[in-house]
Amino acid sequence: MKLLLVNLALWTVAILLHPISRMLPTGSGTPPKILELLIPLFSLLLAGGSTYLLKSAINKSKSE
Repeated sequence: MKLLLVNLALWTVAILLHPISRMLPTGSGTPPKILELLIPLFSLLLAGGSTYLLKSAINKSKSE
């Protein structure tokens, strides 16, 4: 159950990351160009973490 909650939290952060990054105030009024690169990469890292957690949960349930 704990892994499921962490997995849900990872996906929630991944979903909310892009809209929140667009709301960040900047001097020019447009989001920094680096965010266009970092936000998708960070989302992919969160998805990878989620996949790892699910894989370990499945392996743990098979071994028991």
